[in-house]
Amino acid sequence: MSGYFKLVDAHDGAFRIKLISGDGALMAVSAMFPTKEAAAAGIEQLREIAGTGPVVDHSKDADVIADANRNSGTAKAS
Repeated sequence: MSGYFKLVDAHDGAFRIKLISGDGALMAVSAMFPTKEAAAAGIEQLREIAGTGPVVDHSKDADVIADANRNSGTAKAS
């Protein structure tokens, strides 16, 4: 089974989106959306970002990964 978006109730009548992997693991939780319609629009935005957005590495070893990628010409998974 592929992953999916799960729309859930949040406090104060708001909604959140949870991204669930194919094996059922929680991958991400969104900010709160004031309405279900806004959450649905958020899902569409997430789909667009996930398909086209770049990866911006702010981790403590980002410079090490960037150097390795420049030297090898390919990204390495860790």
